[in-house]
Amino acid sequence: MTGERFLQGAIILSVAGMVSKLLGALYRIPLARILGGEGMGLYQMAYPIYTSILALSTAGIPVAISILVAEKLANGDYRGAKRVFTVSLALLSLTGLIFAYLVFSGASFLAHIVLQEPRALYPIAAIAPAIFFTAVVSAFRGYFQGYQVMVPTAVSQVVEQLARVTTVLTGAIVLLPYGIELAAGAATFGAVTGGAAALVVLAVFFLRMPQRRGGEGFRRFQEESTWSLVSRIIKIALPLSVGGLVMPMMQVVDALIVPIRLQAAGMTASRATELFGQLTGMAGSLINLPTIITISLAVSLVPAVSEAVAKRRRPQAISRIAASLRITILLCLPAAAGLAVLAKPISVLLYDVAEVGIPLAYLAPGILFLGLYQTTSGALQGLSKTFIPVTNLLIGLVLKSFLNYYLTAIPGVDVRGAAIATVSAFFLAFLLNFFALRQLIGLKLAAMDSLFLPGLATGLMAVAIKHLYQFSLGFVPGSFATLAAVFAGIFIFFFSLLMLGGLTVEDVAMVPGVGKKVASFLQKIRLLR
Repeated sequence: MTGERFLQGAIILSVAGMVSKLLGALYRIPLARILGGEGMGLYQMAYPIYTSILALSTAGIPVAISILVAEKLANGDYRGAKRVFTVSLALLSLTGLIFAYLVFSGASFLAHIVLQEPRALYPIAAIAPAIFFTAVVSAFRGYFQGYQVMVPTAVSQVVEQLARVTTVLTGAIVLLPYGIELAAGAATFGAVTGGAAALVVLAVFFLRMPQRRGGEGFRRFQEESTWSLVSRIIKIALPLSVGGLVMPMMQVVDALIVPIRLQAAGMTASRATELFGQLTGMAGSLINLPTIITISLAVSLVPAVSEAVAKRRRPQAISRIAASLRITILLCLPAAAGLAVLAKPISVLLYDVAEVGIPLAYLAPGILFLGLYQTTSGALQGLSKTFIPVTNLLIGLVLKSFLNYYLTAIPGVDVRGAAIATVSAFFLAFLLNFFALRQLIGLKLAAMDSLFLPGLATGLMAVAIKHLYQFSLGFVPGSFATLAAVFAGIFIFFFSLLMLGGLTVEDVAMVPGVGKKVASFLQKIRLLR
């Protein structure tokens, strides 16, 4: 595959991933309006169970399949590549079926005993079949990626999200009159229809894919035993599966601890579920939106650092990591501050529930620390230190569990405590990642360019949008005042940064498409250094 084709495939997959993630994040806004806080709480109780089981049974396996398929293809062993796929497909179909059955049959136990919320039975049972479909889909995606053919994966991701969103919103609306638990169950069933739609798309691509045949060349390769292939797949996938399991486990910790400890603070089960839904299903969704960009940044950082290390260019590796961290701060710091200052107006605008602004204001700093954790994790993976970020996030998970348990049960703190626990976990995980990078390669951040100037520009922005919002309320409706403050905040931050000398030619030039021309223009009028 030529470098140009590789780049084209990477762009296709990146764009599809961005569209898919945006759809996945944005559909929660209308869903929250349909289900309300209590319904979102039931929905969020089922989803972490699904994602945790999925991470345990499939995470890392697509990567393992792609590695083994690519290895076979590099040697011209097309039959061996096909065999990797068939063995993987059988393995994942079996494990997916077993886990789907266990979750479905154990839905009552999970709802009544583990979560202590009987109404969670329907969402858990409804989402169980999705485990099977997603497991099978991961086998197909790994096979195509091994061939470095990214279009099937990209198309299936978008189709999956479209099917999911359609089912989630339609099902919730249709079944809401019959009970909030049934509406939440219909919403979780979207994962099933999404997985089935993705499987159909990938099966069509697979059947239409030209089959490479080697004629006499087949006899040159000794067929690898099934157990050998299975053991190799597991060996490659295991570290990635452990890493993929930690983030869903953080959601499980919330589902297991927060509603119960809110009841310990004196709330009814219904009220506790409602606040849990506001925290995880509404405020949490907004925290994850800006990190779509930092995830992409982390992914692109891995090969960039690996390349620099392979060529023994340590200063270049340090420079790339430092630049990525600075970009993360420039993107996430103003987003965190803006969301904290406008927490209640944004909650009213999106969900028509002002109360969501309470956990949102406390969760907002998590945008910065989660973004920094993702970027530093990408840097460590590029240095082949894949277990360090996993270990650090596990340490953060322990802290989160401790703080969740004690803070959430304090009257007057309640759901704020869970938000503080989440932010503290990401902060600790980032800090440990940063110290690891400092020890491994001597990473340092320029205090003036990376911290002081962005912090000053963010402070100016926060003060400005707070007063602008309050002033605008005297002339326009609240929703317009909120939107005006948001867009003004973006302009004020970057203008302040520009005036303070916090943007360089290199920063602006990195913007795809127009970056170089804009940088050149601003440099001519002496607004850029």
